[in-house]
Amino acid sequence: VGTMTSLEKPYLRLTCAPTADQVRPEHILVKALTHVVNRWKKDQNYTFVCEQLKSIRQDLIIQDIKNAFAVKVYECHARIALERLDTTEYNQCQTRLMDLYPQNEGQGNPEEFLTYRILYYIYIKNTSDAMKLIATLSAQQKSSEDVKFGVSVFNAWSSRNYYRFFKLYLTAPKMSGYLMDTFVQRERNAAMLSMVKAYKPSITVAKVTATLGYPDPETAMVYLDELKVVFTNQNRTAIDCKKTTIET
Repeated sequence: VGTMTSLEKPYLRLTCAPTADQVRPEHILVKALTHVVNRWKKDQNYTFVCEQLKSIRQDLIIQDIKNAFAVKVYECHARIALERLDTTEYNQCQTRLMDLYPQNEGQGNPEEFLTYRILYYIYIKNTSDAMKLIATLSAQQKSSEDVKFGVSVFNAWSSRNYYRFFKLYLTAPKMSGYLMDTFVQRERNAAMLSMVKAYKPSITVAKVTATLGYPDPETAMVYLDELKVVFTNQNRTAIDCKKTTIET
């Protein structure tokens, strides 16, 4: 058991087992987590907060702490990582939570994070693991509104139902929208490529706006200008599908 009492501690690149005075016990880690979360709310300094949360996680692992508090720490870090679209750190937390939830029934938010796991598989385009996960869902998990959303997004994505996909994106619950932000632009490009091929000779900007889930044509036009699409007229109300090239 550690004896260190500091609320802040740098993340250590360990080359050997740490001494007790380099590790904080659980009751100090509880205070440290509160301190770090308050700093995040106040300063939004992700570099600092990420290091401090990794340090707390390190102290948990050294002392083999796998209880409800550990779940809280990993969920907290995962959420903050999602806010900053740090998928690497998020995935480390997600992987650890997969081990912690079965050991702590009734603790944390397993259905919510199960949804994020499905969305993460879409981000890395891992269709097979997503399908395996969905196939093993329990009746309780399937009844969760969070999980229903994740499965719906996967079904829309895997079937290339772009209209449905972007409608779901606009109603993403909790932190699902942050995770979808990591791949939504990729899917918009794929949708545009599909539409340009399917709607020759032209497609209206109104149709593109509705399909890609933009709130209005003006917002869609910013995206279309970035793609350098070719319009059929000076009013720019329709896209010339024959002359437009989409790079994905």
